[in-house]
Amino acid sequence: MSIEIAKKVLEEWFARRGLRLEYEGERELVLIEGNNKVYVRISSEEFPTESYIIDELSAAMKNRLKYNKAYIAFPRNARGLINGKLFKSHWVGVYLYDVSSALSDPDRAVEELIPSIPIQLPQGGNEEIEKRLSEIEKTIAELRSAVDGLNIKTLMRDVAELREKLLRMESTINDLINRVSRLERVGITAANTAQVSTEGGGGGELPDFLSDNPWIEVLRRRGGGGG
Repeated sequence: MSIEIAKKVLEEWFARRGLRLEYEGERELVLIEGNNKVYVRISSEEFPTESYIIDELSAAMKNRLKYNKAYIAFPRNARGLINGKLFKSHWVGVYLYDVSSALSDPDRAVEELIPSIPIQLPQGGNEEIEKRLSEIEKTIAELRSAVDGLNIKTLMRDVAELREKLLRMESTINDLINRVSRLERVGITAANTAQVSTEGGGGGELPDFLSDNPWIEVLRRRGGGGG
């Protein structure tokens, strides 16, 4: 969509409402509405992305202190992509325009979707407003950086890899638990076997220096009552 056509549609709509054009830029209009200066930035993007909208909002905020009201004008098809909270929190309004309606119904060619929050222009410098605008510009820059750096596909791949690792760890832990259980059972069986062996005939064996002594056999017979 041509920016020049969009500017023409907007200019005529504003003129019918008594606004006077003060300045016309490549993508900007500055109008006088009574004692107020109104800034309008024009976009021709019918399906703007979130990062594009943030860039447009950042551009509109650069000279916010020069104007009582500020707007961004989008094609009407962008209606469902506009984040109202984002614009309201930055005192910027939104117009929607429809070039196809300009001839058939000029009064409906433009719609004020979100009103701009007017500000009192500073007289000789307003430190509080300047500080607030500086914070807003910083927030917008952070939002842009976050949106640009967001890679959904990479995040989904990382999550899938983590899930696979967790499943492998769970399998390893279960295997270790089974091994420990088997070792515990083997250890208990071995201990019982050793105890039975000790309590049985293991105590009848003689040291090597007595095993070949002929008197041992005599003592055994006497001890058994054979003498």
